[in-house]
Amino acid sequence: MITSKKNLLLTLMLALTLLISACGVQTPSPQPATEQPEVPAAPEEPVVEEPAQEPTEEVPAEPAAGPIVVVDVIGREVTLEKPATKLTSTHNPTLNAAVVLGGGGKYLVGFGNKSMSRALYEQVIEGFEELPEVGKGSNINMESVIALGTDLVILPERHQDLVPQFEAANIPVLVILDSTESFDTVRQTLTLLSTALGEEARAEKIVTFLDAQLETAETLLKDVTEKPSVVFLGSSSALSVAPGSMIQTSLIEAGGGVNAVSGVDGVGKFIDVSIEQIISWNPEVIWIPQYADYTIDDLLNDPAWSSISAIQNKRVYVFPSSIEPWDQPTAAVGLGVAWALHNLHPDLYTKEALMQNVDEFYTIVYDKTFTAEQLGIE
Repeated sequence: MITSKKNLLLTLMLALTLLISACGVQTPSPQPATEQPEVPAAPEEPVVEEPAQEPTEEVPAEPAAGPIVVVDVIGREVTLEKPATKLTSTHNPTLNAAVVLGGGGKYLVGFGNKSMSRALYEQVIEGFEELPEVGKGSNINMESVIALGTDLVILPERHQDLVPQFEAANIPVLVILDSTESFDTVRQTLTLLSTALGEEARAEKIVTFLDAQLETAETLLKDVTEKPSVVFLGSSSALSVAPGSMIQTSLIEAGGGVNAVSGVDGVGKFIDVSIEQIISWNPEVIWIPQYADYTIDDLLNDPAWSSISAIQNKRVYVFPSSIEPWDQPTAAVGLGVAWALHNLHPDLYTKEALMQNVDEFYTIVYDKTFTAEQLGIE
């Protein structure tokens, strides 16, 4: 009986132990899955819309440098394979265009007649004294022209009879100076020669200066009603005058005067007249060229001239300048316009204004300036 109780007790104890063990062991709860931190999405690349491709235009290739074709003042078509570099002429005013466009002697290999040139060339043409002379006017030394390797001869219209001689020697010749002189003549001369030399930009700058002088004079004179009568005398004789077709008439008019000469005609040259004709015109002002063979005093002291208004009032002047003529159909004629305006209307255009324009011109062309004394301006 006791044994049965012991067995029962052991059974209970075992059951209790099992129960306690069961209660002490807990089944672990399932753990939530570890959340991974959110990785920000990479920013989307902006979508760049490509511009619509337009059809590509074919850019034409620049044409190769070809021959230069110039139509001169007498209508001849002159063809040069390349810009000229060795020029000569028998006419100094025509050759002046080459001096101006070259800023000195850059293009010159021969000179017409150096005794007819002025002091300017000695200062702006290096080796001027050594330049050979090829002849004045129609008295040309063709052998010298050929020996110098001349690749272009330039002539005035008045010497066009020389063209066949140069063509026979296979030397291109360009007639660039029209006999009917005017400011347009100067523009044309510079334009034609600049094309043959490849100096178009330089020619445009010089022509612009001339146009500025004309525009200034026109503006200052717009209200002027009193315009003095002027006679421009020739260089070799005081009894020769500039007719209407010469640049001297253009200068008189641009400066605010009137050419007193009437009833005589001529192209490209001074016309011989009598003292009686000059007396009948009775000019208020007389201009003589700086390179004249006579002087102001010759006229003032000549009884035959004494009744003329300009003589009585001592309004006789030398047209400048001492270093080069401002009264010829050359680039410097722009300065002639300025001087004419100052001479006839000094109340409108002062000497200071004149000299400012002188400095501008010679700086543009030769990178030099000259004083009033050097120019012979009082």
